[in-house]
Amino acid sequence: MRKKLQTVKAPKVIREHVDFETWKANLAGLLKHGSAELRAFQQWMTNHSEYFAQIGRPELTNANALLEVAFECTQPEISSKEELRRYEFAAKKVRELLPDIDTTIGALRSTRSYLIPKDGMGGRRFDSLRRSLEKAAGQIRWALIITDRPNVRSADIVDYCITFLASIFMCDVTERDALALTSLLMKAHGFSDEEGTVFGTGAVESGRFRKRVNAYKKANSDIKKTQEAFLALQRKRPSRNSEEVQTLSKKFAELMEDYDSKSK
Repeated sequence: MRKKLQTVKAPKVIREHVDFETWKANLAGLLKHGSAELRAFQQWMTNHSEYFAQIGRPELTNANALLEVAFECTQPEISSKEELRRYEFAAKKVRELLPDIDTTIGALRSTRSYLIPKDGMGGRRFDSLRRSLEKAAGQIRWALIITDRPNVRSADIVDYCITFLASIFMCDVTERDALALTSLLMKAHGFSDEEGTVFGTGAVESGRFRKRVNAYKKANSDIKKTQEAFLALQRKRPSRNSEEVQTLSKKFAELMEDYDSKSK
């Protein structure tokens, strides 16, 4: 009988960030010489060193740079309520800016992008300004689609490290070793043994991690296609009203809901 994989939800108290040097020191104490986890990590580093060399990023091929990549791929994004408030405030200001930009674009179109002094002399045409504002408006609309998603479930520990999981699953290591290594990476961030049990007994047998990584990769692909379609529409018809933004946001939310359902 297949064992059901335990779900560990995100901590109720937002976890303080562990900086890179502290994380690295923590990890050094967890990775044992000759262990399967260490061999899996070395394989991951070898694969990624070769990849970064191929794409012309030699600065990312050394051991310390690769450690930092692993650190960033497993680090929770928000570390405090104050930081969360800053993100929320930034999103709020971006949202409030859009109507003013749309009004300005409309005003410039009404004058064919000409701005003329009060005396009526020496006017200039500002086509590049209007195009820049239209581009900014498009970027803001995409930001709103990303941030204003309804019905988003709470993150769990796997969401924090899904990028790393997707990358190590492409390496020549067993799934059991990949999950054991990921558990250590998360412990180095300060997650408890109890929270790390999600990577333990029954995880491989359940197939949940394979399913979750595949759903994550598909969601990323679908999101990229949605963004490309949105930007293509934006170039054809830059002025989009809030109702259209809500429609696109709903489409994006449906994509993420599909990812969430496949991740459970």
